[in-house]
Amino acid sequence: MKKLLFALLAIAAPGLSQAEPWKDYSLSEEVTELVVVSVKSNYFDDYLVQIEDTWARAMALQQEMGDVVDYGIWVANNADSPNVFLTITYKDMAAMAGSEAKYDELMAKLRAGGMDEKAQDKTAKGYEDMREMVDYKILRQVQYK
Repeated sequence: MKKLLFALLAIAAPGLSQAEPWKDYSLSEEVTELVVVSVKSNYFDDYLVQIEDTWARAMALQQEMGDVVDYGIWVANNADSPNVFLTITYKDMAAMAGSEAKYDELMAKLRAGGMDEKAQDKTAKGYEDMREMVDYKILRQVQYK
């Protein structure tokens, strides 16, 4: 049995080792952040409504500013946890990194839209009672040649 397994690996290995990045595939310039959240069931609806006024509003402004390509709030179709998935797609790694100027511009737009720092801080601190962040990933899409 071991001889058969080794023979199969020897046959398959050369074919697998010939693939090369940038020749056979590349990774997208766009970068997607994935945040996996476990929201307590009795806070689920409240959480979704609150992130519309905070997180989603900030994402929409960043999209207008040109660094965020897309964002999304995804929910699982069952009661299991984790149950909320937040995605932000940036045009590239530099856009994801941000800058002081972009941060200042975003904060000015949020305040101009009626979100003062105290209200934002109070809402953000309330999230800790509602949910737990369970995973975070930075994703790049594979593009085959």
